[in-house]
Amino acid sequence: MKTIICCLLTLTLSLPTAAQKSAPMQEAKIHIPPSTTHQFENGLTVVLMEYHRLPIIELQLTVRGGSSVDSDTLVGLASMMTGLLKKGTIGRSATKIAEDIDFMGGILNAGSGLDQFSVSSEFLKKDLDSGLELFAEVVLSPTFPPEELERERSQRLASIEQLKEEPSAIARLYFSRLVFGNHPYGNQTIGTTTSLKKITRDAVLKFYKETFLPNNSILVVVGDFQSADMLARIRKAFGSWIKGTPRQTPASQPNAHVGRRVVVVNKPDVTQTQIRIGNVGVGIMNPDRFAIQVANSILGNGFTSRLVEEIRVKRSLSYGASSGFPSYIQGGMFVVSTFTKNPTTRETIDVALEEVRKFREKGATKEELSKAQNYIAGDFARDLQAPENLASNLSDILFYGFPKDYLETYVAKIKAVTLDDVKRVANQYFHYNDLIIMVVTNPKETQESLVGLGSIEVVNVNQVIN
Repeated sequence: MKTIICCLLTLTLSLPTAAQKSAPMQEAKIHIPPSTTHQFENGLTVVLMEYHRLPIIELQLTVRGGSSVDSDTLVGLASMMTGLLKKGTIGRSATKIAEDIDFMGGILNAGSGLDQFSVSSEFLKKDLDSGLELFAEVVLSPTFPPEELERERSQRLASIEQLKEEPSAIARLYFSRLVFGNHPYGNQTIGTTTSLKKITRDAVLKFYKETFLPNNSILVVVGDFQSADMLARIRKAFGSWIKGTPRQTPASQPNAHVGRRVVVVNKPDVTQTQIRIGNVGVGIMNPDRFAIQVANSILGNGFTSRLVEEIRVKRSLSYGASSGFPSYIQGGMFVVSTFTKNPTTRETIDVALEEVRKFREKGATKEELSKAQNYIAGDFARDLQAPENLASNLSDILFYGFPKDYLETYVAKIKAVTLDDVKRVANQYFHYNDLIIMVVTNPKETQESLVGLGSIEVVNVNQVIN
């Protein structure tokens, strides 16, 4: 399958030059092509953005729901359903779908996040008729063939067994469960060995009908088209989609943890320890999100961050270290991630905690602030040059309720973050006393060294991935 992504947009980004760094801050603004938003009678929201420099069409459908609307007994149903969308429709088999998109040299993807489902496609303008037809068919008339369901189930059960042999995957999945607890965000999205065996075609079809609804969806189209013509095509393809009552999404936020808790995942064959440190974070609409992003860039996002400098560069304890704030509608996570040789597990944890402590107490320097702001601004502008990223951002504005000028003012808001802002959010959101410290390790070599960090509990790897 060929990728046809090229540079799509010419973005104007005003950033200070070396000579301007000491001058008053200039307004930093990104200019993007105009877009129009349309509401169909069935509730479908359609966003169109014309761009005529390249003969490309990008389609992205975002549907509210995701893994957070899985039932307790059928964990993995959401990702199973989206995994099967391309595996057969009323008019095409899985093989035919793959052959048709490949013949166009295009891309067709479907997936599930915690808060949403997505179906996206990219193809050349000359293939608009066939590309749109295939895209609409996958969205509107999947059949979830029984043989494909069984194949998907077998692959997932095998994947779960494989995950037990991958320490980084164990750490990622189990830390999420520890942080989010009983909240749906903590579910094992791939499913569990128990839940996967219970998922039937009827359950998948019912779930699809309860979530894939026009009044629950946003369709973004970016590319080389005339808006009036494209709107007519979209209306013809999706205008008869019948609206309904969507599944209820989680209304509560996950609870933050109090005190320190040390969880040791017993994997006796590892020579390196995976380390995760953190707590509940912030929701995606948190008003401090720009300051948090800048602060996190200084602490642990990038090769010049403090965690990398202290853990990798100065002490050679690990090849990598990072911090992050993955954010969703009802909350998020603060996490510090790294790995090290078993004998240096405690030293690495201590260094990471010390960097968080110092950051909370002393904040950042002017140089660190400027470097982080320029890095984020440049990265943001580069990301928007890819059509799929632009479509995702346009969808996010409506999905999360961001301001209409969110993209144009993003860099200016990053540039407006002050040193006082960084120190304030570091104290408020970068946890130090209230933490879950999780290690995937050989406890015979490391557990004794963890004494003093908090109450220690040991769990078997088979309890973690199940």
